[in-house]
Amino acid sequence: MHDTHHHQLNSLLPYWLEHNREHREEFRQWADRTAADRSEVAGLLRQAADTMAEADRYLEKALSLLK
Repeated sequence: MHDTHHHQLNSLLPYWLEHNREHREEFRQWADRTAADRSEVAGLLRQAADTMAEADRYLEKALSLLK
């Protein structure tokens, strides 16, 4: 991998992981807020948060391989 790309990914991956964490928290908060009257929507928001967490495991592995 080109050194510039390696450096960029070392900077971007932690940013993406933090950004995703913030979104996951928002998804879960909104799921809790809508659970009483919109359980299907709440379930989908929770599923989105879980799927994002799965994607983060790939990003974390990529980051570990760059170190």
